[in-house]
Amino acid sequence: MDCKIKTRVLLVGIATLLFCFCETPASGTPVTTIYEFVPDQSNLVVSGGFAGTSKAYPVEGQFMLDIDLEEDTSSFEQVDATISESILYYVGGFPRPFEWTDSLNTILHMTELESMYVSDTQIDFLLEIERPFWGNYDIELRLTFIDDLVHLTGGFSDTAPDSYRYDLNAVAVYVPEPATLLLMALGAIMSRRRS
Repeated sequence: MDCKIKTRVLLVGIATLLFCFCETPASGTPVTTIYEFVPDQSNLVVSGGFAGTSKAYPVEGQFMLDIDLEEDTSSFEQVDATISESILYYVGGFPRPFEWTDSLNTILHMTELESMYVSDTQIDFLLEIERPFWGNYDIELRLTFIDDLVHLTGGFSDTAPDSYRYDLNAVAVYVPEPATLLLMALGAIMSRRRS
């Protein structure tokens, strides 16, 4: 087979893959993307307590973010992220109001957060928590998008019932879909063959 014919067949195959696997969502359709925390740029700072301590815990793992710009809504679909070690955290249950956890979702209630402002460069989340006998507090989280990165900042508006404050300062990077990775690999192979 001639080299030009092989190249054309390969290009038609790639175009077909693009059409089949990398479909663009229709306008108004929610888009779900996966992000992975960059551990050396992501920390949860736990401060306060009776002794007035402060410690930063590196964060690692992934989360799925669902964004619907037409409806101005966003939510964390799944959060599979942890801090570097378990901490004793107030969960408010009876008879055990505290439990050991390293789950970022448990600490910051990320899948319960409600979007308050949504744009293509920033999303603000809020969760108002009411605890009888302990007082109310909010969890606020801001996501700022810069290219394929998202910067997450925020935390508790006041100390939690355990007298600690939890603040997140993290960077996460976009994780491409497997079909996109396949097409990128094919493109790299083709460019190597041409040179």
